[in-house]
Amino acid sequence: MAGAYCKFCNQRCFVYRVIPDGPAKGWAGHLATCPGGMAHDRAQTGHDHTTAINPLSNN
Repeated sequence: MAGAYCKFCNQRCFVYRVIPDGPAKGWAGHLATCPGGMAHDRAQTGHDHTTAINPLSNN
């Protein structure tokens, strides 16, 4: 199967999100959904997939 695999869980656990604020404000890309990947994303961007903006949601 093609595609990127998470280095923390060895699965394709990514979802597309937009970083709303901070030094990475306006960045959009894939954030991990596994615990290790979420911790890494928080350390790098200040957000994980639960706090970044889901552009596909109606909110």
